[in-house]
Amino acid sequence: MIPQTANRKPHTAYRIPLTLLTLFCLLPSSCIQKQEVPIPKPKGYFRLTTPEVAYQRWDSVLPFSFDYSKHATLSFQKKEDNIYWVDIYYPSLSAMFKMTYYPVKNNQHMHRLMWDDEQQVMFHVERMMTDDILFSTVNDPKARVFGRLYELEGEKVATPFKFWLTDSARYFVKGTLYFDFTPNNDSLAPIINYLKRDALTMVESWEWR
Repeated sequence: MIPQTANRKPHTAYRIPLTLLTLFCLLPSSCIQKQEVPIPKPKGYFRLTTPEVAYQRWDSVLPFSFDYSKHATLSFQKKEDNIYWVDIYYPSLSAMFKMTYYPVKNNQHMHRLMWDDEQQVMFHVERMMTDDILFSTVNDPKARVFGRLYELEGEKVATPFKFWLTDSARYFVKGTLYFDFTPNNDSLAPIINYLKRDALTMVESWEWR
């Protein structure tokens, strides 16, 4: 390709009408070039790798402990009314479990926290942001761990996994999986499944004090 120079004009002795020049240029190529029929390529994704499965115990000043991935970093900060934010971040996956701990004031407060979380799930249904929602119940009276886990299915679901846990009297924790980018959940299926397994490990190893 010959680079074009701004405002450059051809020499007067060799000036050819632009339309005629264009016709001369296109005519030979149209005669000898074959038009290739475009063939659609199958939909594919980059190969995604996940870290090896390995866990460590988190035990802090908060009234609960659990196992979380050794490939994640955990941080927490106190908010108003003794509410805490707990973030479990995966640098290599650009993903995070964001959890919020609430000290429960009374039964009415407990029911409102449950209701609010249920409404966040139903929001995805009302806006048709999910193809399907699967949920399972956590019920361990001996350990006083009760709750629900939600799997939100769909290509454009921003939060494919949510859960909440309580001891039914004093404590309530809710958690949501987020990504640092707009996810395409078909291509992220291996990562989402990996993180779901980590979430189940957290829930299964959960202990209140």
